Amino acid sequence: MSDEKLWNKPVIIAIGSARYIVKNTRDAAWLLADKWPVLTGKAFVRALKACAAAMEGKRSAAYARMALIAAARHENLRIEA
Repeated sequence: MSDEKLWNKPVIIAIGSARYIVKNTRDAAWLLADKWPVLTGKAFVRALKACAAAMEGKRSAAYARMALIAAARHENLRIEA
């Protein structure tokens, strides 16, 4: 499954005072589902769907990574990619 594969480069996202190191699609899906500050909006839904599609093998892990970064930018979260 593509969700188990590590991304070429992890993404570090700060939400409040916490920093989350996202190393693969499974990490991204967990962060979106459990820690994301706003659970609505097109960028959030797109990222969640991208993670699901990557975990099902329908999209690449890189696509999920890009969608997560876009959602983080939309929420003005600090990103270290």
